[in-house]
Amino acid sequence: MKNWKENRNYRRIKDESGAVIANIITVDGIDVEVTSEVFLAYSQSDRRERYIAEELEPGKLLSLDKLREDEVPLGELGVEQEPSAESVLLLWADNQEKAVQKARLTAMLSELNEEEKGLIQALFFEGVSAREYARRLGVYHRTVIYRRDKLLEKLRRKIFS
Repeated sequence: MKNWKENRNYRRIKDESGAVIANIITVDGIDVEVTSEVFLAYSQSDRRERYIAEELEPGKLLSLDKLREDEVPLGELGVEQEPSAESVLLLWADNQEKAVQKARLTAMLSELNEEEKGLIQALFFEGVSAREYARRLGVYHRTVIYRRDKLLEKLRRKIFS
């Protein structure tokens, strides 16, 4: 790895005063001018690869499966773990489904009368117990539980119809 500068495919072009005027990365034999941020990220990645290669004993290869078995944190090796395309798609689909469900629930809640909205607000958003809500209304707490159960059944029927 002593001659790494000769084998690299990136370079900075400087003027007489030493100021950088261009950052170049060679891709498939074509010089591409890039921003300083891209150049820095690329050069750091190259250095990380050289460092890992220097640490390897001659003739030994790193096995990703072996590293996982040994529970080696891949971040320490410079391996950036990106979620798989499948994971990203499943997360997106799950978020889409949740958005649809949220919209349906919002629409259904807007159809409730004031008494039903008050019950939902107190029990589910304010965290008031059925007994406390019953005291506020001046009714038995079993009445509140009955109303809650009937209201939830009504919402369930609308959701799954």
